[in-house]
Amino acid sequence: MKSLVLFAGLAVAGAVHAAPSASPAASAAAMAQIRQGPVQGVLTAGVASFLGLPYAAPPVGERRWRAPAAAPSWTAVRDASRFGPDCVQEPMQSPPGPGFVNRTSEDCLTLNVWKPAAAPAATLPVMVWIHGGAFIMGAGSFPSFDGAALARQGVVLVTLNYRLGRFGVFAHPALAREQGGRPVADFGLLDQIAALQWVRDNIAAFGGDAANVTIVGESAGASSVNFLMGSPLARGLFAKAISESGGTSSQLKTVAALQAEGQAWARAAGVADDDAAALRALPTARVWDGPVTTVAAPVIDGNVVTASTDEAFHDGAVAAVPYLVGANSQEESLLRWLPGLADVFLDALGERGPAALAFYTADGVDRRTAVARLWGEGAMVEPARMRARQVAGRGGVAWLYRYAYVPDAAPAGTRGAGHEAEIEMVFKNPDPRWPRSWSARDAAMADTISAYWVNFARSGNPNGPGLPAWPQYWAAGDAAMEFSQAGAKAGAGFGKARLDLLDQVYAQQRHWAAP
Repeated sequence: MKSLVLFAGLAVAGAVHAAPSASPAASAAAMAQIRQGPVQGVLTAGVASFLGLPYAAPPVGERRWRAPAAAPSWTAVRDASRFGPDCVQEPMQSPPGPGFVNRTSEDCLTLNVWKPAAAPAATLPVMVWIHGGAFIMGAGSFPSFDGAALARQGVVLVTLNYRLGRFGVFAHPALAREQGGRPVADFGLLDQIAALQWVRDNIAAFGGDAANVTIVGESAGASSVNFLMGSPLARGLFAKAISESGGTSSQLKTVAALQAEGQAWARAAGVADDDAAALRALPTARVWDGPVTTVAAPVIDGNVVTASTDEAFHDGAVAAVPYLVGANSQEESLLRWLPGLADVFLDALGERGPAALAFYTADGVDRRTAVARLWGEGAMVEPARMRARQVAGRGGVAWLYRYAYVPDAAPAGTRGAGHEAEIEMVFKNPDPRWPRSWSARDAAMADTISAYWVNFARSGNPNGPGLPAWPQYWAAGDAAMEFSQAGAKAGAGFGKARLDLLDQVYAQQRHWAAP
């Protein structure tokens, strides 16, 4: 039987909903003293924002394809009113919102902080957002990730950039020799870890609690959350984790395979096999010689990533922290960027394919739609439940959700909640490209979901006053919080028969005991 070909970061859309940017001129200045020096942000409507703060040295010149180094320091007050450049990336088919333009550069390792303007009575929980985009696009500056609404709920929100594409995942024998033979390939994940170290060392300057950090991500960002859960280099840097539509990582390249690819690419660029300096001297445009059409997935390098996340979660080799995970009702919306992938997935199911597909044709839908639905649940919904089961099965704390809400403001004909549709609710940032403003019901759903996420960041439990009870996940109860037109309501056993069948396929291919 062929292996299932799935990966969390397949979302080349990269979470591109939009909301008002945090960078326009504000009414007053905000000040903070971090380890690098004093910074001046902006104060707007009760929220202080500090943008474009470098968390590592620029990864340019001699620093290209190296682990991030210490960030620069300064003595004069540094302006923190504007985002830094986005990392070099694949151009999106549509911009993330009207008027949003941000430059790109290899010098892009910056982060952004939003906090309540008023001094808190106690240190605040911290949420660190890791953007999606298939590891080939995205940025912490996207308007959809404006952290003002979350800050108003009493958290410190951090967004960050990390290296993408060939800048973020690359291996070559000449680079390995520099490391004494120890491979370093997952530079984007190393960036994320460096950002978390910066948060640990500096977040108190913004009123945040370094011991109460929640990492949150969607798509490739959620996959990153799962990789960080399993990475020994990230231990102790976060206390909770939220993975939104993170999928699985069953098929990871070895670093040896990536080195062979990198060597072949470098030769085509005219670089000798032993010339690391020539590699680093290549122009940026030559390194990013797109268009990039595949996910720039992390690899098992034995350093940052020691196993696929499937195996790490299965073996319990992950951080023992509360874990909130889920997916959306129409994850197959991704297929508009991935033509043919659903049929590849169906074929990979082998002899179990017809039985799996029968669940999706039972209501009379056409075969093409059914295959797409099968892919959406196989790629995102089943892996979310599997992750919750893996955590809970080893005595950990897990919470599972299914997001199916379609806003009244959505364009006519919107079918289900597509990949990344929940982000606007988490951040409480409506999409201004939509034809209508949020209805009262839309705003209420955003209030509910955002409150759950903030409660989880505070305590590891999403429940709180005025919210429908969200039961902790246990495989025996198979309970999840469902967000739909009916509101937020706990349910049990969603899609159990078909998801159980997919579970069995995964277990068989990984040689695990059948669930």
